[in-house]
Order: sequence, then structure tokens, then C-alpha cells
Amino acid sequence: MTATKPRVNKPRTKVVIFRLSQEEYQSLHEASAGSRSLSEFARAKLLGSLGSQPVDQQLLELKSSVERIAAMLEKAS
Repeated sequence: MTATKPRVNKPRTKVVIFRLSQEEYQSLHEASAGSRSLSEFARAKLLGSLGSQPVDQQLLELKSSVERIAAMLEKAS
């Protein structure tokens, strides 16, 4: 069996602070159930969202796809 090195995380030296209402905090806390910590959950969600398109762009692409499918169905019938 090969021994593996323990994973070494890069030191996290920067802090981001933002305020939440009690309801927002409660929702975030509930959504983070199962995560190691609330910070880990928030970090993963925030950084994970950076690579995704904004919702309005996704909706425009979806609308375009639906219009193309509708046009193809019209031609087929």
C-alpha cells in the first residue's frame, strides 16, 4: 500500500465580511447542514458560482433553445 501525503491547504489570509438578516442567516445555516462549517459551505458556493453564467444569460439561452425546438417541430409537422 502506498502512503499518501496529507493534503496541505493554502493558507487563507483574506477575509470577506457581509451582513445578513436573521432570515438570510437561518436559510444559509440550514443549507449548510452536512458541511464541515458554514464558512466552508459559503466559500464553496461563492467560488463555485464564479465559473457559471448569470441566470439572465442562462434564461436567454434556454429561450433560444426552446424557440429552435419549436421551429423544428413546426417543420416536422
